[in-house]
Amino acid sequence: MAVTRLKRKERVNKTVSKQRTANLKLHGSRVLVASPYKEESGIILDYVPGIDK
Repeated sequence: MAVTRLKRKERVNKTVSKQRTANLKLHGSRVLVASPYKEESGIILDYVPGIDK
């Protein structure tokens, strides 16, 4: 009985590790986007009354 339980646990561990590595590969890449306002840094582009004074 313990052997079947260990085999089941091994199978679950394999599937969980495969899903984990797949998710890490999918979401692990870092997307770098250039700032559209890089030349205009420090300038307030929009004025919002009540927030900006």
